[in-house]
Amino acid sequence: MPRAANQSEIARMAGVSISTVSRALSNSPGISDGLRQQIQGLAREVGYQTRGALGLGTQTIRTYVTAHLVSGGLVSFYSQVVEGMKAAAAAAGIELEVRLVQDTLDPQRILRDEAHLPTAATLLVGVDLTFELRTHLAKAAPAILVNTFDPEQQFDCVGPNNFYGAAQATRQLLAAGHRHIIHLRDQIRWTTLQREYGFRNAVAGVPEASAEVVDIAAGDAVLTRLAHERATGKTRWTGVFAVHDNAAIRFIHALEDAGLRVPRDVSIVGFDDLPAAAVMSPRLTTMRVDTDAIGREAIALLLRRIAEPDACRLQVECGVTAVAGATIRKLPN
Repeated sequence: MPRAANQSEIARMAGVSISTVSRALSNSPGISDGLRQQIQGLAREVGYQTRGALGLGTQTIRTYVTAHLVSGGLVSFYSQVVEGMKAAAAAAGIELEVRLVQDTLDPQRILRDEAHLPTAATLLVGVDLTFELRTHLAKAAPAILVNTFDPEQQFDCVGPNNFYGAAQATRQLLAAGHRHIIHLRDQIRWTTLQREYGFRNAVAGVPEASAEVVDIAAGDAVLTRLAHERATGKTRWTGVFAVHDNAAIRFIHALEDAGLRVPRDVSIVGFDDLPAAAVMSPRLTTMRVDTDAIGREAIALLLRRIAEPDACRLQVECGVTAVAGATIRKLPN
């Protein structure tokens, strides 16, 4: 019998990406009905075997979500990502079992969970890879990283375009005339490092501008010190790019305690567009992450990996968009 085509070949025939083919074959949202019908028609013509729900049957896909970041103020962000994943998974006829990870994910916990309920694949949301975890996952069922990236490309990954988003956020401050800008950097992760690199890249594009990175992982005492130094004239910076909205809001409170006002004295931009950014006064200027798109792409990567275990690894970056607020003041020429 002739060999059945795989998703890569269908993607070439349709002139689309493999992830688009995966979404079309699993009836996931995010593509037009016309394109979905075209891809499904090509699949039938070439004898593509869907293997039920791409081999999943009624099995549950285990999903580990970092609780460390959730408890740090990003609960709404990760909730939105997981809801997007659940919707796409439901459209593909599969169910996600969500479990929280308090600190790091121990391979022994994965083994215990697997013994209780075997799964066809694992989704890790906001969970960074340790050496032990990487070693274990390389030998286990397929794993997809969500809102984190693997620079060694052992695993499929999806997340926001952190470099571009940070550069765009910083360019808003530069366009408003700010030339001395600081970046509030929290815990060190691959994603937050990309935001730092985007910040530095944007500032480097303006010769007279200066950049400074301040670590705030130690807590609010650092923010209090920064605000006091600015209020007493010990520092010259006028603009701030915060690694996420939570850090931006915490710093705004510290600035107010020091007698400063945003944006009258300091301009600030956040990242993520958390619900708190919209309700605070003034409205926080920030960068919005398409959490639904991240969720959909995570499931598309999962379906593709199960359908084609030997396919090349993909790293998908979803775009971010600027959200206008009222926390940037244009400086006089």
